[in-house]
Amino acid sequence: MSEQTFSLGITYWPRRRRYAERILCSWSDADSVALRDELSHIAELGFSRVRFELRWAEVLPDLRVNTAALRGLERALDQAADHGLQAVVAVLGASLGGALHLPAWAVGFRLPNDLRLARRLGPPVVMAPPDQPVVLAGEQYSAEPPRDLYGEPELLAAQRQVLHETIGNLSAHPAAAAWQIGADMERIRRPASARAAAEWWGDLATRALDHGARRVIGVVSAMSLERRDTLRPEQIVRHQGQVAVSVAAWAPPVTERLDDTRRVRFLHALTAALARAEDSKAAPVIVADLGVPTTVPGSNGLVVSEIFGRTVLHPLLDEERQATLLEEALAALYRDGAAEVWLPMYADPAPDVWNVPPLDRSWWARTTGLVAPGGREKPAVEALRAFASGLRAGRLPAPAGPPALPLDPERYWYDPEGSFATLWADWQK
Repeated sequence: MSEQTFSLGITYWPRRRRYAERILCSWSDADSVALRDELSHIAELGFSRVRFELRWAEVLPDLRVNTAALRGLERALDQAADHGLQAVVAVLGASLGGALHLPAWAVGFRLPNDLRLARRLGPPVVMAPPDQPVVLAGEQYSAEPPRDLYGEPELLAAQRQVLHETIGNLSAHPAAAAWQIGADMERIRRPASARAAAEWWGDLATRALDHGARRVIGVVSAMSLERRDTLRPEQIVRHQGQVAVSVAAWAPPVTERLDDTRRVRFLHALTAALARAEDSKAAPVIVADLGVPTTVPGSNGLVVSEIFGRTVLHPLLDEERQATLLEEALAALYRDGAAEVWLPMYADPAPDVWNVPPLDRSWWARTTGLVAPGGREKPAVEALRAFASGLRAGRLPAPAGPPALPLDPERYWYDPEGSFATLWADWQK
């Protein structure tokens, strides 16, 4: 690789104007003063990208578009442009801060067609599978199963409506650089097959481009790289999308230390190899969700948390080790030819709103930020500034590209779980 354009990005959740929080990440009544000041700080830290998550449950809460949410997002794009930031807008995602999240009407017995059938045949019995994870449905947790997100006509129409209203109205904004579509959908309900997932994502990506999106991004994870029935990197490339891989700390492969950069580099290299299998000139891969939750007074480094609807024991790192992870991973991913690296959260919410979903159950959403409550910068900020300074000044060594993996795509997808494990074992050697 003779030349590389590398960008630093971070996810930003807006603060609300009123104290009475119901759920985080709401654009309808975002605090405009905090938005201006915090985006200014993000730019000063050295970021060139900011990722705004537009919750499906907010923009389409009851099958009608919430125009206040779109106006709030547009104000955020205005502020991003004012501070020289390019925005990636994430739409139709199925997660929020480690919680599975959908509109209430997309979970269980909610859709209008169901009501029509119920009048004729009586209410159906909704049977949840025994391993059904808890879903944050609107603003309430539910154990009901989600509807068929990939094939049910009402749900497909709703997804297309979101793209029409968001991208159709905001794609021309100078700050709207890219649109991330459908992240984590396979975690909440798996498609019937990889082909079904590809057709679903391809339809949405094509519509997004038709609505004026300059770039579309599809997201894979360690979970989707180990399964045969989920969206694959090469399928994203095939439909003119750029691939991002989530390397969130809860995901496999398992390492003894959360600040071990080997797993992050492995996930990037594997995703890049699979994407290149479709097109040798595919755009470099984006690495998303690079971060770890940090300890707070009273926590001992291992806490009970909920990750994607399941209770787990989640380790926390002290702030110095968070800084070490960031410093080492950024240098390694730049050297390995990643296109961008996105950190998962700008600022930690204050403990007095930890009763608000998803903070009430997820430590990932509480302390993964670079800025502590009250505005104190964590040590990771110093590591970030040093890296960004070297990047701007051209002092970093030239990237070499992702390490090569002995990978045959057809054999890999015949047994992805076994292939993943074998490649990971070889990588560690």
